[in-house]
Amino acid sequence: MPFNPAQIDKITDELRSFLRVEVRSRKPKKLDPAFYKNITSALETLKDEAQQFLANQEIDSYIRIKERISDIERDFRAFFQKRFEKMATLSLYDLDGETMNALTPEEKDFIIKLHNLMYDEYNSLLNKTVVENEAQGIQEKSSPKTDFKEPPQVQISHVEAEIEAQENQHPSERYVPVRIIGDQPPIAQPDRDYFLHDNDIVYLPEKFAELLIKRKSAVEIKIK
Repeated sequence: MPFNPAQIDKITDELRSFLRVEVRSRKPKKLDPAFYKNITSALETLKDEAQQFLANQEIDSYIRIKERISDIERDFRAFFQKRFEKMATLSLYDLDGETMNALTPEEKDFIIKLHNLMYDEYNSLLNKTVVENEAQGIQEKSSPKTDFKEPPQVQISHVEAEIEAQENQHPSERYVPVRIIGDQPPIAQPDRDYFLHDNDIVYLPEKFAELLIKRKSAVEIKIK
C-alpha cells in the first residue's frame, strides 16, 4: 500500500527513534507488529516516485528521493545489526515471555528457528564429544603398557621445517620466509592463488618473494 509523505516521515522518524533505543538498551524493545511491513512499504513508495521522476527527466527530484532511500536503508541496516545481534545472543537460552512479547511476528519466527538450530548444534557437538571420549577410553584400555621410550627427536625450527617441506614438494624451487606488509589483493601465481594479509608470515617461491620485497609489500625473514 503506497504511503503519503506524512506517513513516510512518521515511519522514518520512528526508525531513527528505535535505532537510538536499540543502541542504548540491553534487550530488544517492543516493536509495532507492522514495523517491518511499514518500512518496506515506505521504501517501495519512494522507489516508485524515483522512477516517475526519472521518466519525467526531473533529475533533481530523482536524486533527492534516491538520497532519502539511501538514508532509510542505512538507518535500517544499523537498526537490524543492533537488534538481531541481541536476538542471536538470546537464542542461546530458553525463550521467555518477556523476550517473545517484544518481537514482531517476523522476529519470533527468526529467533525460534535460530534457537532450535543452536540447540541442534549443541546436542550434535555434545554427542560427538561423548562418542569420541568413549572410543578413546576403549583404546586406552586395550593398548598394552610398555616401558619403551622413544629416542630424543632432533629439534628444528618451524620455519626451517616448512621450508624443507616446500622444497621437497617443489625440488626445483627455493622457498623463503617473508613477513607481509599490509593486506594484499588476491595474487595469482603458477602454483596457486595467494591471499596475503598484514603481518602474515609465509613461505613463498623465491622469485615471487623478491617481487613482493621490491614492491615493499614484504620483508624477508633471516634464519640464522
